[in-house]
Amino acid sequence: MVRRTVLACLVVGLRLGWAQDEAAVRAVIDHWRQAWERFDGSVLNGDYTDDADWLNAFGVKQKGNAAIVQFVSAVVKRPGVQDRHTTWSEPRVRFLRPDVAVAFRDYQTTGMKRPDGQDMPLRRTHAMWVLTKDGGRWKIASHVIADEQ
Repeated sequence: MVRRTVLACLVVGLRLGWAQDEAAVRAVIDHWRQAWERFDGSVLNGDYTDDADWLNAFGVKQKGNAAIVQFVSAVVKRPGVQDRHTTWSEPRVRFLRPDVAVAFRDYQTTGMKRPDGQDMPLRRTHAMWVLTKDGGRWKIASHVIADEQ
């Protein structure tokens, strides 16, 4: 009886730990939506590792938290972004190991303009994040953004 109780407590503890980790990963991923909704890239500060890899749908690459935040901060302030509307799906999270997670989120954007002022067609975008847990905190090690063609 004691053995079953101990095992039951361990299972509950593991589930609680996974639930907390999933909530933490979702919170980090949701900063991406918040940055675009608020037109404020600083929301992302500290979310990426110092050596994070980042690739957007236009082939722009950035390396590390500071460069990624600086680039996104500039992009969300562009005039062609201000009138856009984005519909966000719920992120999907998968744990590869207790300290490694992959998250996916799809979204659709209308009303965006190119830097030259031309209207962009509907964007169907897919994003993938690889996150690692270090020192009790989840951070993005890799973020890839792709549009359907």
